[in-house]
Amino acid sequence: MKRHPSLDRRNPRMTSAGLLALAVLSASQPVEPPPVGVAGLRLTDVSGAIHVLGRDDGARPFAVVFMSTDCPISNRYVPRLNTLAIEARSLGVEFFGVISDPAIDRQQARQHAHEYAVTFPVLFDASGTLARRLKPEHVPEAFVVARNDRLVYRGRISNLFAALGTPRRRATTNELGDALAAVAGGKPVAKPRTETVGCIFEAWSDGGDAPKDVTYHRHVAPIINANCVECHRPGAVGPFPLETYAQVKRHAKMIAQVCGQGLMPPWRAKPGHGSFLNERRLDDRQLAVLQQWASSGAKVGRNEDTTPKPVLKAVGWELGEPDLVLEMPAPYEVPADGVDIYRCFVLPTRLGEDQMLVGHQFQPGAPAVVHHAVLWLDTTGKARAADAKDPGPGYTAYFDSAGPGFETTYPIAVWTPGMGARSLPASFGQEIKKGGDIVLEIHYHQNGKATSDQSRFALYFAKRPVRQIGALFIGTYDIRIPAGENDYRRHAWMELPSDVTLVDCLPHMHFLGKSFKVDATLPDGAVVPLIDIPKWDFRWQDYYVYADPVKLPKGTRIDVRMSYDNSSANLANVHQPPIPVKWGWSSEDEMGDVTFTVIPTGKGLLELLRLEATSYDSFLRLGDGSKNRLPKDRYPKGASGR
Repeated sequence: MKRHPSLDRRNPRMTSAGLLALAVLSASQPVEPPPVGVAGLRLTDVSGAIHVLGRDDGARPFAVVFMSTDCPISNRYVPRLNTLAIEARSLGVEFFGVISDPAIDRQQARQHAHEYAVTFPVLFDASGTLARRLKPEHVPEAFVVARNDRLVYRGRISNLFAALGTPRRRATTNELGDALAAVAGGKPVAKPRTETVGCIFEAWSDGGDAPKDVTYHRHVAPIINANCVECHRPGAVGPFPLETYAQVKRHAKMIAQVCGQGLMPPWRAKPGHGSFLNERRLDDRQLAVLQQWASSGAKVGRNEDTTPKPVLKAVGWELGEPDLVLEMPAPYEVPADGVDIYRCFVLPTRLGEDQMLVGHQFQPGAPAVVHHAVLWLDTTGKARAADAKDPGPGYTAYFDSAGPGFETTYPIAVWTPGMGARSLPASFGQEIKKGGDIVLEIHYHQNGKATSDQSRFALYFAKRPVRQIGALFIGTYDIRIPAGENDYRRHAWMELPSDVTLVDCLPHMHFLGKSFKVDATLPDGAVVPLIDIPKWDFRWQDYYVYADPVKLPKGTRIDVRMSYDNSSANLANVHQPPIPVKWGWSSEDEMGDVTFTVIPTGKGLLELLRLEATSYDSFLRLGDGSKNRLPKDRYPKGASGR
């Protein structure tokens, strides 16, 4: 395949003078600090409420202030912190206090917050997870983290204390307040590091991977409540509840094993290769806590450390009363045993006019067996015809038909366990044509018990004019995997014909998929990592929503690199012994593509059409850089098969 000039080290245009200019330019540019790994962490506060740092209400900058229950300097600052918390909220910045001290139990921390009338959430860092990441040296000490998980400020709140034992009558500086205003406005902080005056932070000085005496109440319950209970509770998708000590203790070793292997929470993307709003992962220290607890007798701990039961979202419509609710026409009976089922159900919209979809929510009728769902829009009537030919409710997808069975562009919605309602970016929507049908494609997996499912889908329409959201599809149909090949590789790429902003991405392969990685190379040569899934799992496909929409200029090259395993060692291989596999609609065939939801930055519909044409052109590119025309019955125009 012909290399892009910007990626060729022998590019003759890169002269010595050019290299010198680049070096001077790089030296003059401030180096962006690396991510600190705290955005997206799920922690509980002293009252048991769950907080996702920087992600509680979309992607936001946030501040954390390490406090102490007995340091007089820390306590003296509480009134000022209450005021700053109000200012932060008005600026769209999350604001938290932190108690991180193994000598203080949760009851003491809660009592302290009550006595000092703290008005902002105080996180109880029971295992030192946050302290290990940010490494405070004093209390109080403030940290401000930008939306992209970069630390932009650490240091004092103000100069109220000139030195230990030397307070001023009033502060003459406002470093933390200035940092909050700067990060809210997207501006650099004038003083990113200041010296703090306070009590020395001496907690977690043991140097171990986990606290010495791990118990359920203090260390394990906060992790389980914040990361597991949403799915592991009655009526939810988890196979068993994890709401009490007895329930968690029964599965202690299994929890440590599946979390340690990265199987749970279900998140396949590699950390650090893209920042995602819906990321679900455990910190290394949290994993060490679970492992140590399971291997040391799963102790219950002291009542004073009891974590209050979390307040979870009630089952219902999270965005309010929907404009339209579509339900499967009849229940579908999922047998107790057998192979996984992929089924499509036609949900007529009966809309009398076109609508712009700005929000949606899928509710599985039987969460225990609904593994994931994809929703499509059909304006051809072909889904109805396929449904009429199939004797049971709905019709078979994947194995016996071409995906959903009709020409389409990209899914209007995807649901995976733990996913709630979704709103599209402000001022944008997806067009739903009048008279069209929503086709609900569900992947069912058996759980040993015959189960009936009748899932629902809620739609929210725009109340004022909005622009059409777009899709960018990059993939290849040049897939011919020899039998027994365990590292077959494909590379698809395209150069953007215009500026775009990526909202999310949906990678896709079938059972032979092994790894999936996407990078963007900007016109200046800088590389932007978009996603990396080192261990592909067909059963856990997901929308990966960027914490910050990714803006890419015209001329950016997006590279998609995929590998496949068609050997007998691949236990997911549906062909045993292996046979040669080509690109095709069936899951017994293979695919390799990624679909991005994009915000066009130029001429709206014309730009979307240009993007569609360019992506389709790249799809036809063969491995040697030449092109081939795809038969009409194998790929719908401008569309991705699923």
